[in-house]
Amino acid sequence: MSYDLHIVRLSDKSERTESPISEAQWKEAIRADGELQSDSVASATSPNSGAVIQVRSPLMASWLDPQTKLKHYFRYSRGRISVKNPPESVIVKMRLLAAKLGAKVQGDEGEFY
Repeated sequence: MSYDLHIVRLSDKSERTESPISEAQWKEAIRADGELQSDSVASATSPNSGAVIQVRSPLMASWLDPQTKLKHYFRYSRGRISVKNPPESVIVKMRLLAAKLGAKVQGDEGEFY
Protein backbone atom coordinates (compact mmCIF):
# COMPACT_ATOMS: atom_id res chain seq x y z
CA MET A 1 0.00 0.00 0.00
CA SER A 2 1.38 3.40 -0.87
CA TYR A 3 1.27 6.50 1.25
CA ASP A 4 2.03 9.94 -0.15
CA LEU A 5 3.36 13.02 1.56
CA HIS A 6 2.62 16.43 0.08
CA ILE A 7 4.17 19.87 0.24
CA VAL A 8 1.16 22.15 0.68
CA ARG A 9 0.78 25.85 1.33
CA LEU A 10 -2.03 26.67 3.71
CA SER A 11 -3.80 30.00 3.60
CA ASP A 12 -5.39 30.12 7.03
CA LYS A 13 -4.55 29.32 10.64
CA SER A 14 -7.04 26.47 10.73
CA GLU A 15 -4.67 24.62 8.37
CA ARG A 16 -7.61 23.44 6.27
CA THR A 17 -7.53 25.77 3.27
CA GLU A 18 -4.80 25.43 0.68
CA SER A 19 -3.20 28.31 -1.19
CA PRO A 20 -1.74 26.54 -4.24
CA ILE A 21 1.95 26.64 -5.06
CA SER A 22 2.17 27.98 -8.62
CA GLU A 23 3.94 26.16 -11.44
CA ALA A 24 6.34 29.11 -11.68
CA GLN A 25 7.15 28.88 -7.96
CA TRP A 26 7.80 25.14 -8.28
CA LYS A 27 10.06 25.63 -11.33
CA GLU A 28 11.98 28.33 -9.46
CA ALA A 29 12.35 26.05 -6.42
CA ILE A 30 13.82 23.33 -8.66
CA ARG A 31 16.20 25.81 -10.28
CA ALA A 32 17.32 27.34 -6.98
CA ASP A 33 17.70 24.07 -5.08
CA GLY A 34 20.92 22.79 -6.66
CA GLU A 35 20.08 19.13 -5.95
CA LEU A 36 16.72 18.75 -7.69
CA GLN A 37 16.68 18.02 -11.41
CA SER A 38 13.78 18.57 -13.79
CA ASP A 39 12.89 15.03 -14.81
CA SER A 40 9.71 14.54 -16.80
CA VAL A 41 9.94 10.71 -16.94
CA ALA A 42 10.18 8.34 -13.97
CA SER A 43 11.08 4.74 -14.84
CA ALA A 44 11.07 1.56 -12.81
CA THR A 45 11.37 -2.13 -13.63
CA SER A 46 8.68 -4.49 -12.36
CA PRO A 47 10.31 -7.15 -10.16
CA ASN A 48 7.65 -9.66 -11.25
CA SER A 49 7.57 -9.26 -15.02
CA GLY A 50 10.71 -7.28 -15.76
CA ALA A 51 8.58 -4.77 -17.67
CA VAL A 52 9.68 -1.15 -17.61
CA ILE A 53 7.01 1.14 -16.18
CA GLN A 54 7.14 4.85 -16.95
CA VAL A 55 5.28 7.81 -15.53
CA ARG A 56 5.41 11.10 -17.43
CA SER A 57 4.81 14.53 -15.97
CA PRO A 58 6.22 17.79 -17.30
CA LEU A 59 6.50 19.27 -13.79
CA MET A 60 8.25 16.39 -12.06
CA ALA A 61 11.68 16.64 -10.45
CA SER A 62 14.06 14.00 -9.15
CA TRP A 63 16.45 14.03 -6.22
CA LEU A 64 19.34 11.63 -5.73
CA ASP A 65 19.58 10.86 -2.02
CA PRO A 66 23.26 11.32 -1.16
CA GLN A 67 23.05 8.70 1.62
CA THR A 68 21.33 5.85 -0.22
CA LYS A 69 22.12 6.83 -3.84
CA LEU A 70 18.45 6.17 -4.67
CA LYS A 71 16.48 8.52 -6.91
CA HIS A 72 13.19 9.92 -5.59
CA TYR A 73 10.58 11.75 -7.63
CA PHE A 74 8.72 14.93 -6.61
CA ARG A 75 5.47 15.29 -8.58
CA TYR A 76 3.76 18.66 -8.98
CA SER A 77 0.00 18.60 -9.47
CA ARG A 78 -2.76 21.06 -8.62
CA GLY A 79 -0.64 23.36 -6.50
CA ARG A 80 1.07 20.73 -4.37
CA ILE A 81 4.21 18.60 -4.60
CA SER A 82 3.91 14.91 -3.71
CA VAL A 83 6.28 12.02 -3.06
CA LYS A 84 5.17 8.39 -2.86
CA ASN A 85 6.32 6.38 0.19
CA PRO A 86 9.18 8.71 1.18
CA PRO A 87 11.85 7.47 3.59
CA GLU A 88 13.07 9.76 6.37
CA SER A 89 15.81 11.34 4.23
CA VAL A 90 13.21 12.43 1.66
CA ILE A 91 10.94 13.80 4.39
CA VAL A 92 13.87 15.97 5.55
CA LYS A 93 14.34 17.20 1.94
CA MET A 94 10.60 17.87 1.65
CA ARG A 95 10.64 19.92 4.86
CA LEU A 96 13.53 22.04 3.53
CA LEU A 97 11.67 22.65 0.25
CA ALA A 98 8.44 23.41 2.10
CA ALA A 99 10.17 26.04 4.22
CA LYS A 100 11.48 27.78 1.09
CA LEU A 101 7.97 27.73 -0.42
CA GLY A 102 6.22 28.97 2.74
CA ALA A 103 4.51 25.59 2.99
CA LYS A 104 4.28 22.47 5.15
CA VAL A 105 4.64 18.72 4.66
CA GLN A 106 1.36 16.88 5.15
CA GLY A 107 0.45 13.19 4.92
CA ASP A 108 -2.56 11.64 3.19
CA GLU A 109 -4.42 11.53 6.51
CA GLY A 110 -3.84 15.23 7.28
CA GLU A 111 -0.97 14.90 9.74
CA PHE A 112 1.98 17.31 9.53
CA TYR A 113 5.67 16.41 9.47
